[in-house]
Amino acid sequence: MLTLIIVRHGETVENGLKIAQGQTDGTLTEKGKAENDALGKELQQFSFKTIYSSPLGRALQTAEAVHRHNPEAILITDDRLMERHLGMLQGQHYPEGYKESDLHEGVESVQSMAERMSSFLSFIKQKHTDETIVMVSHGYVIKVLLSLINNWPVEDFHTVKLMGNSAYTRITLSLTKGG
Repeated sequence: MLTLIIVRHGETVENGLKIAQGQTDGTLTEKGKAENDALGKELQQFSFKTIYSSPLGRALQTAEAVHRHNPEAILITDDRLMERHLGMLQGQHYPEGYKESDLHEGVESVQSMAERMSSFLSFIKQKHTDETIVMVSHGYVIKVLLSLINNWPVEDFHTVKLMGNSAYTRITLSLTKGG
C-alpha cells in the first residue's frame, strides 16, 4: 500500500486579494510561513522518505518548510504538480461571479489537469510501493487528483471542497490496476 500525504501550499498575499495565481509563484504571507512551519512539525509523526513538490514558489517554500523538519526526506520538484494555468486571468483579480468551471481564454482544460495527475499517480504507484510520500501542490489540481482517486467525474472537480492553506490529507492508495 502506498500512503500519499497531500499538502496544499501556505497562504499567499494573492489568496487574500482574490488574485488568480495559476502558474505564478505567489508570495507567502507571514501567517502562511508560520503555518507551514507548524505543518512541517506536525508531519514529523509520519515516516516518509520523499517529498514531491510543484516548482512554483508558494508550493516549493511550503515543501521546504516540511523538509526542514524532516531533513532525512529528499525533496523533488515535479512540473505535473503545478497549478492549473489560468490563461488571461493569471495575475488578475478573479472576475465578479467567477466559477472554477468557467472557461476563459487560455485556461488549462480539466482534461489536461487530469492527464497530469493521472501520470503522477501512475508514477508514484510504480516507484513508491509500501511507502508514505508527501506531495505539495495547489487547490485546483488537488481537487482533480482527489476526483481521480475517488473515481468522481473530473469534470465536476469544482464541486470538491477546497483544501485549506497549509493543510493536508492522508490517503492510502491501492496498487492494483483498479485502484
